[in-house]
Amino acid sequence: MIFFFVFHSICTIFASIMDIDTLEGLRKCPLFEGFSDNEIIDLMHAIRYRVTRLFKGDFLFVAGEDCIHANILIDGEVVAYLEGASDRYIRMSTFHAGNMFAPAFLFAQERRYPVTVQATANTKVLRIHSADFERLLELDSRLTKNFAVILSNLIAGLTKKVEMLLLSVREKIVFFLKEEQRRQQSNTIQLSMSRQELADHFSIQKYSLQRALNELQESGAIRVDGKTIEILKL
Repeated sequence: MIFFFVFHSICTIFASIMDIDTLEGLRKCPLFEGFSDNEIIDLMHAIRYRVTRLFKGDFLFVAGEDCIHANILIDGEVVAYLEGASDRYIRMSTFHAGNMFAPAFLFAQERRYPVTVQATANTKVLRIHSADFERLLELDSRLTKNFAVILSNLIAGLTKKVEMLLLSVREKIVFFLKEEQRRQQSNTIQLSMSRQELADHFSIQKYSLQRALNELQESGAIRVDGKTIEILKL
């Protein structure tokens, strides 16, 4: 009994120590916008959480699994995708440090992940059970407001994706390039995805993507060099 108590206490102490990588990831998370490092540490020490380590190619969860954790990417990169017809995968989103994924399903009546999430690099994810996450939100009203902003931005992003479904292949690419131009604040865009991944992102065939890029380049709208695209006149 004494041994169990000592062992349990040691585990609790280690679990309560937040390493610098975890703190850095939480700093980048919009949930903690406006919080100091000490405030983040104090809030996280008030609840239970765990950090899951994934190697490249590992799955965090698959579509259809119960959504019972809030997930915050601490380090690395993961991609979320849907499985379409004929074993075709549709890339939905790429997540980096500080991103939350599938937050809208945490308190939904139908709490199942709609997508599969896979690590594309060695990755660390902080996971908080839904009951502990609910308690976390109750500890500081700023967290509730920040979470509402995250959900609102998610809805806005999904609205854009729906709008893209109604566009032609060429219009989808132009829309995407303009968004990247704004995000990267440059007329020279660096793509983070391969041609196949970009085609999956648009839910189109790779040859359709390549043809549209070639047409845009021939018309003088863009200049393509591998993963670098220079916007000339869109």
